[in-house]
Amino acid sequence: MKRKLTVLINLIAISLFIFSVIYYGYYLYIGVYWGFTGRILVSLVSDGIFLLFVPVSIGLFFKKKWAWWLTLTTFIVLFMAKLAGIFANIYLLISGSIADMLGGSHLLLETLYLLLYGLIITLFSLNIMKESFGIIRPFTEWFWRVVLAAAIVYVLYFILTLILLSVLNPL
Repeated sequence: MKRKLTVLINLIAISLFIFSVIYYGYYLYIGVYWGFTGRILVSLVSDGIFLLFVPVSIGLFFKKKWAWWLTLTTFIVLFMAKLAGIFANIYLLISGSIADMLGGSHLLLETLYLLLYGLIITLFSLNIMKESFGIIRPFTEWFWRVVLAAAIVYVLYFILTLILLSVLNPL
């Protein structure tokens, strides 16, 4: 069982690293060949949270204790951001503030992302996963620390994104 868990953790680590390299490599490719326009820079800034996948993947691969904490914090931030985005889109669709040509069909995809983030949070919350990283704290102790850290990261990231977007795209 321990071997299977190690293989699973390594697959997650490698997947996160490959995702980051491909995702940001694509934007860098477009930026180099077509210029770093405002839209590309806005995308890089607004999706900057995915850069945390690089240290997460390295830490997971080497089974570092801090990687467990950073993984949960990162995916809780992504979960909160996706949940806020879904509620904002539902509100905008219901209020008629936006005209969605697809009739909100992107909500299914957004919900699938939410489920994926929830699955990863649940997976890393399992006792067997915590023990493999040397985490022995009870749920009530580590959960609030991770959620508080995620909330702080989310608020700081949101503020930083707003500042950078206002600099890159002034009114």
